[in-house]
Amino acid sequence: MPVMLTHDTSIDYDVLGDGPPLLLIGGLGFGRWCWFKQTPTLSRHFRTITFDIRGEHNFARGVVDLVAEVIALLDHLGVEKTHVLGTSLGGFVAQELALERPDLVDRLTLVCTSYGGVGPEPISFQALGRMLGWGSLSAKDAAHRSLETATSEAYRASNHEEFDLILRWRLADSSSLSDYYQQVAAGARFDASRNVGDITSPTLVIHGAEDRYIPVANAAALAEAIPDARLCVIEDAAHLVFIEQSEEVNKEIVSFLKPGKLRRMWRPQLPPVKQRTKQLAERVGAANQKLVSFARIRIPRSEQGSHESSGEQQAKQLQRDDGAREMRGDRKPLQKTKASPTFGKFKGWARKLRGWLSR
Repeated sequence: MPVMLTHDTSIDYDVLGDGPPLLLIGGLGFGRWCWFKQTPTLSRHFRTITFDIRGEHNFARGVVDLVAEVIALLDHLGVEKTHVLGTSLGGFVAQELALERPDLVDRLTLVCTSYGGVGPEPISFQALGRMLGWGSLSAKDAAHRSLETATSEAYRASNHEEFDLILRWRLADSSSLSDYYQQVAAGARFDASRNVGDITSPTLVIHGAEDRYIPVANAAALAEAIPDARLCVIEDAAHLVFIEQSEEVNKEIVSFLKPGKLRRMWRPQLPPVKQRTKQLAERVGAANQKLVSFARIRIPRSEQGSHESSGEQQAKQLQRDDGAREMRGDRKPLQKTKASPTFGKFKGWARKLRGWLSR
């Protein structure tokens, strides 16, 4: 178990397997032990990196401070680019890492997480109380209630011993109460809803259909916000979907990260700014077409002439007036003008000539 020291903390880490590096970032209150169902499988394909940050953290900048610790670890290991897998709060860290240092992130897998903020469906008051341990009489009771909310009833019914093992690990490896609540506050302040569209790494979003801490609607919104992200919702699983349905989750992760399958799965994508510009232009074009169609249907024929130039309108009006005067036998001009003397003399000679010719 190697250890890396920073200014205020130490980072315990394990590196297993060979192949492309894969960094696993755990969630709130969970140490690297939480990957006990992932590392045996993933380390056969990747160089898996799991870690714990020890000591009292400084979360003045929230999730960004956790990202700084992750970057320090990658620098220490000499990793220039890695796949990243983050769950829950670790998913926040993974997103921020992909935004702040896209050069470090190859492929991104986000499990039971969201883009933060309010989201389309916030956590319920009851679930929040269980996560924070409200009303609990002891640390064990608080951890037990929190894990009950994080797992599905079907999982607990068929995995009594494993659930008890997770509870013991959670209690044995828990951080201080102060550090725990600082992480909660950092997660509460995280809001990448306006920025996740700038993530350029191909992304897989995995979520349990029965998640009560982060309802599944948030996963759908996250996958929709990240360009070309893929969403995988797993039934009969809650917040700890990567433990409850580990075989299916591992299968999805490996198939997503394998280079050959990935090239067939993912199509080239525009840079985020160009993609949003293209989408905006398409929406504007569609709106203009709908507006033109609506105008053609709603504007009466008598009003459609209002789009013509004023000169054309005046010319048509004169033609209509002239036609009406012909029907009435009225040849007088619309506006009386004073004729010139020469024109008057010529008109008189013409009348005399017509009289002579008619005799």
